[in-house]
Amino acid sequence: MKLIFIFLIFSITHHLHSQNPSFVTINTEYNIAYSIDSGNYYLRGWGELTPIISTYIDNAGLVSICSFDINSKETYIYEYSKDLQHIKTLKFTGAYSKFGSFTKDEEGNYYFFYGSNTSNRNFENMAMLKSDSDGNIIKKYTLIAYAPNSFSGIRLPFSNGACRLELSGSVLAVYFAREMFNGHQASYGFMLDRDTFERVDRGQAQNNGIMISGNNVMPYVSHSFNQFILPIEGGFVFADQGDSFPRAFSFAKFQMGKETKILNSFMFKKSGIYQYTFAQLGGLAKTSSGYIFVGTYEKNSIVSHSSHNDSRNLFILTFNDELTSCSRPVWITNYADKNTENAASPKIAVLENGRYLLMWELMNQYSYVKTFMKIIDENGEPLSGDIELPNIRLNINDVLRYNKATGNIHWAVNNGRQEIIVYSLNPDDLQQ
Repeated sequence: MKLIFIFLIFSITHHLHSQNPSFVTINTEYNIAYSIDSGNYYLRGWGELTPIISTYIDNAGLVSICSFDINSKETYIYEYSKDLQHIKTLKFTGAYSKFGSFTKDEEGNYYFFYGSNTSNRNFENMAMLKSDSDGNIIKKYTLIAYAPNSFSGIRLPFSNGACRLELSGSVLAVYFAREMFNGHQASYGFMLDRDTFERVDRGQAQNNGIMISGNNVMPYVSHSFNQFILPIEGGFVFADQGDSFPRAFSFAKFQMGKETKILNSFMFKKSGIYQYTFAQLGGLAKTSSGYIFVGTYEKNSIVSHSSHNDSRNLFILTFNDELTSCSRPVWITNYADKNTENAASPKIAVLENGRYLLMWELMNQYSYVKTFMKIIDENGEPLSGDIELPNIRLNINDVLRYNKATGNIHWAVNNGRQEIIVYSLNPDDLQQ
């Protein structure tokens, strides 16, 4: 794999717009796959969700936007100051056809995960790369398609789901959707030491289907139509939207040297089209005693075999630190007309002083209507009203990032054109 990094200064144009949310527009010379729900993706609930545009913020407040050119297979990093002034752009090319995700450490190093479809079980179709702040590749880890303890391998990386990449201390975790060589879809992930690039987990499942027991074991969910990673002290908490084993939102807590803890909650009703879960996975955040999760589901739904029969509504779950108990859902919205009112693209971000920002889009049955935000406490109690943000779109799969240096929330989107919009939202200035 040959990598070529180019340091760019004048390859983009960007303009800072000062309202709240403020935003920067990056005009690109390449096409970007959609990153918003342009129709009724929220109803289908499965498909390609890999975030082609993703955002990271370091402790100094620097904002990094990563984007992938789906035609040339080039990856771009756009670096901005905490007040969204452009600093630099990096571009590199490589041999892998599919972009998974990226993250960054506090020393300024970048980490990227890529994959390629294959029919050859021994082909190295996945790679984790580490570059320094100048774009020089300094580490590389490759994985064959039929990886050990992968339960039938990874024939199609990122198939019908997402790819997440996060760092906790010295451990790098990647977790993603894949199609196996047996034709089934499931989650898969592994962990590397960020300095040595040696694998530190024990794998996921034996190829005979028997789950590995003991310490340092990755979770496994089938089918898993969305994945999420929350870095915590000493490890990570994973979340999945599963339609089969289990048919529920599933959570797993991984800490080095300990047995992985599993919690399956909020079981989904069955459907004539089995892949419909009637739900969307939003994300996780840490609380004082455990974790808070946001998602959507049909609040007033009854068990049936119809495809869609009720409005989607936003809710939160809370569960304890050991993943041994989970609350009943706390419903945030109360939409009642499935043709005109549905919550979609649920998001959560941690603010200061025990507050949490929720964001979601209101959809009718076929298209976008408007965007809302709301501030709650860790139990779901409202600290603000529902605040409208008309025409402010949310990334269909990337997370919201909180900037500790400014108190702003950042995310980035596009809608299929040669353009990236980087948002900066100050929740306190809009709180009602």
